[in-house]
Amino acid sequence: MAIEEILDLEQLEVNIYRGRVFSPESGFLQRTFGGHVAGQSLVSAVRTVAPEFEVHSLHGYFLRPGDARAPAIYTVERIRDGGSFCTRRVSAIQHGETIFSMSASFQTDQSGIEHQDAMPHAPAPEECPGFRSGGAFDDAGFAQFAEWDVRIVPRDRVQKIPGKASQQQVWFRHRDPMPDDHVLHICALAYMSDLTLLGSAQVNHLDVRKHLMVASLDHAMWFMRPFRADEWLLYDQTSPSACGGRALTQGRIFNQYGELVAAVMQEGLTRYKRDFTPPEENS
Repeated sequence: MAIEEILDLEQLEVNIYRGRVFSPESGFLQRTFGGHVAGQSLVSAVRTVAPEFEVHSLHGYFLRPGDARAPAIYTVERIRDGGSFCTRRVSAIQHGETIFSMSASFQTDQSGIEHQDAMPHAPAPEECPGFRSGGAFDDAGFAQFAEWDVRIVPRDRVQKIPGKASQQQVWFRHRDPMPDDHVLHICALAYMSDLTLLGSAQVNHLDVRKHLMVASLDHAMWFMRPFRADEWLLYDQTSPSACGGRALTQGRIFNQYGELVAAVMQEGLTRYKRDFTPPEENS
């Protein structure tokens, strides 16, 4: 299913929308991909604001596993409508229960001070191999993302920053040209921002990766500058801490011109499976 179809919601009533479902024939992804419900939630919020307001941030909580075989219903609460900012709260519902809750903030075009961090060094996307994680997704599971070109920078080519506990870099873009609709590109980025970020917490623990239960717990994004999701974007990711069965991850997204276009923070479940004894306890 194309990203335009995934993000094209059906309006059922004022402030109520229904999303499209993706069910691979393989039966993979029994749980809904987190980016799927986050992207659709953002679309539903966008549908309720005036066109002069553009999304600048979102904060979401994954409350229950979603059912990949069933559509989600999105209810939008209009929290505030101001002159410069407006706020929406979205609940994604399946089988009578809320599976995801999001707050999204919108702002009119304004001016102020400007600065940004420099884009970190990374090899060109053409120098990096195509993506098959070998963990969260096999070839069948990756079918949902086949329209995206995803390149993980080899670990030995990531320029290590002293003091950073865990680092990962990923290039990605939509393979085909997308319509000139900036809202679609923002919602598409929200969709893809969940795919690889938790992997940045696992790159130093590859020997036990298959023994982990991994799931997104919460997700926050800030959108800074215009971009296109069908042009290469560098997702520079770090994980400053993992403890207590959870990992904190963060990412900065740059376009190829070195502009910082978005930032992401996520906490995820990285808990050992119940039948696994960690190596230090196995000695």
